[in-house]
Amino acid sequence: MNESGRKIRIAQVITGLVLGGGGQVMLTIARNLDRTRFEMDIYCVIGGGELVPEFERMGYRVRILPAYAGETLLRYRPGQVLQLARELRAGNYDLVHTHLFQADVIGRVAARLAGVPRMIKSLHNMGAWKQRHHLLVDRCLSGRTERVLCCSDELRDSAIRQEKLDPRRVVTIYHGVDVARFNPNIDRAAYCRELGLDPSRRIVGTIGRPIPEKGQEHLVDAMPAILAAHPDTQFLVVGEGPLRSALERRAADKGIGPLVRFVGARADIPEMLALMDVFVFPSLREGLGIAVLEAMAAGVPIVASDIRPLSEIAVHDRTGLLVEAANPDALSEGVNRLLADRHLWTRLRTAASESVNEQFTETRMVRATEAVYQELCLKSERPVRQAEQGVAQNWTM
Repeated sequence: MNESGRKIRIAQVITGLVLGGGGQVMLTIARNLDRTRFEMDIYCVIGGGELVPEFERMGYRVRILPAYAGETLLRYRPGQVLQLARELRAGNYDLVHTHLFQADVIGRVAARLAGVPRMIKSLHNMGAWKQRHHLLVDRCLSGRTERVLCCSDELRDSAIRQEKLDPRRVVTIYHGVDVARFNPNIDRAAYCRELGLDPSRRIVGTIGRPIPEKGQEHLVDAMPAILAAHPDTQFLVVGEGPLRSALERRAADKGIGPLVRFVGARADIPEMLALMDVFVFPSLREGLGIAVLEAMAAGVPIVASDIRPLSEIAVHDRTGLLVEAANPDALSEGVNRLLADRHLWTRLRTAASESVNEQFTETRMVRATEAVYQELCLKSERPVRQAEQGVAQNWTM
């Protein structure tokens, strides 16, 4: 509630509501938002996505305004940006919260045009892809951005350096998972048959889009050494992306193709994790690593790259095994340790599950986000909308 006693109105602006990444974070907020204190609408500025029906089932309004149509700044559509501004103005929002670069740009420009008093953005990845013009736009808009929410301390430090942000405005809020989802009762044999897996073999798996940053080629390179030590093993790779075909060829070239199942993107992640005996996450760069948190919540022992965001959520030899990044030998050694040592396997999975329950739940994440909303909105009680002013009159640099 704000000081006048009404619910705080939030407009979420995101590129689209797709599986993974920002879409998953939005779904977490939507499922756990305290709707006695907050009202929320969602605006997608590139396209919709497979998660849109889920938001609508929960009673949220989802509006799709394709304000961006390409990979350069010239591809923004001013007419759609102005339409978003009109809708933000009409919605009388207290705060606009943006997610992912194009939505950060469009949402914050539209919010300023609409006279929305508070703007924040969430960073979900390291932004290493950004070129000079992306950084210039970020820096121009950062002065009007009250808070930047980062999902790890590593991402927070990177954002401060990259965007020249005031550290007092940058907040770490770790992503959380719905731990209740990760204890499904499945028919393992039936699932294995559906996926082309052998129910009698142990399963080493990974989940993530096949893109260079995920380092999945290093897992494929580690597979022969895992099979040499544990011939009863097979592999499950969940995720769709541009490198999938190359990874399939890589496995075939090593003569292990029949033992590696690439199943593409799946909505039933808890069930996929329930099939796995060991979860491997060979990522080279992460904002945080939600897939690792999900595996920990599911009680699947993890072997992950020893990069800072992952070391913020997993402790080596206590809640998982962290190994040198981009090192197939280190990956295979970690997996082989877990497959060979049942006591270690049990100890790590138990400690990991307890850690997620204590520190990385959806509820903790959303309550922390709500606290930012509440803090900022209590600072400003001026009306969001002045009926006598045109939208364009609200814009100042």
